Amino acid sequence: MTRRTQRVGSLVREALGRLLLSDLSDPRIDPARTSVVRVEVPEDLMTAKVFVSVLGDETLQRKTLRALKHATGHIQELLGRRLSLKHTPRLTFEFDKNFQSTLEIYRIIEDAMQEIRDKEPSEPQDESGESDEPIEPIEPAEPADSQ
Repeated sequence: MTRRTQRVGSLVREALGRLLLSDLSDPRIDPARTSVVRVEVPEDLMTAKVFVSVLGDETLQRKTLRALKHATGHIQELLGRRLSLKHTPRLTFEFDKNFQSTLEIYRIIEDAMQEIRDKEPSEPQDESGESDEPIEPIEPAEPADSQ
């Protein structure tokens, strides 16, 4: 990717994010659960592959992707009004599998941490078996007079 294609991809991603939040009224697309993760644009800038993430079960994800694909023409028209590009890229929508796997890993880590918390005793102890209560400082002894 060149700097130019990255810049255009970033512009398209930001504009699509705003469109999802404010301009689309399709009830199948929940803007609170749908986000544009990244946009890949080839050198000719004529197409853009839009990777989206949808929080929810697989049925909701498929329904949202179907709605986005159905509204592609309308989304491209709105995008063309917002961006000052010579040609509005032809959009294709896909799920971002990387984001889904990251969420799954996060969920596994959270489950493991909860299991660890459940197994811990109520009072934290260090490795020697002693509690973490503060230790009273020992007063230094008075030096003996040497004469």
